[in-house]
Amino acid sequence: MRIIVTGGTGLIGRALAESLAADQHDVIVLSRSPEKAILPAGVRAERWDGRTAHGWSALADGADAVVNLAGERIGGENMVALMTKRWTPARKQLIRSSRVNAGMAVKQAIEAAKQKPRVLIQTSVVGYYGVRGHDEITEDAPAGGDALAKICLDWEAATADVERMGVRRADVRAAGVVMSTQGGARPLCCCHSSSWSAGRWAAANSGRIVTRSRRWMRR
Repeated sequence: MRIIVTGGTGLIGRALAESLAADQHDVIVLSRSPEKAILPAGVRAERWDGRTAHGWSALADGADAVVNLAGERIGGENMVALMTKRWTPARKQLIRSSRVNAGMAVKQAIEAAKQKPRVLIQTSVVGYYGVRGHDEITEDAPAGGDALAKICLDWEAATADVERMGVRRADVRAAGVVMSTQGGARPLCCCHSSSWSAGRWAAANSGRIVTRSRRWMRR
């Protein structure tokens, strides 16, 4: 199968591309800087601008699947950025626009394709549902009303029109926190593991049990 992956140079995208290539699929990663992309063996990079179908739309013609993972890193590119990049109005707009623009570009490419992909896998996150405390949530639950939930709504909607073109679309609301030895939130968690353990012990011994919903993806 020929599979196009946007956002394929990120932590999740690289792992996905590596797995697909290992299964002998023809994997094409779209990157703004393909010449700098560090990719697994058997994976090739093609240039795109992250906003339009210009220059790469022909790749979608005859492709079997498109996986749309593109978007500004929510936590930043490293641990320092994770701790320092606040969600200012400008940053929230960047997080939203990078996802919506990428989705629109994917939609344009599929629309222009004579032989359209059979499926589009549109990524999202569980933040779509908002903060629900201990409520049991199914995929049919409505979206939340906070900033991340609103971003997810626009993110998913950007590619919704491909269904009218006869392309099956799957919204994958993945875990919000990625744990990996190669990046993600794990380095930060490791740095704070002692403080976290101490805080949990203190809470338990004060008669209070503090729980948080787990939104993790581990590799």
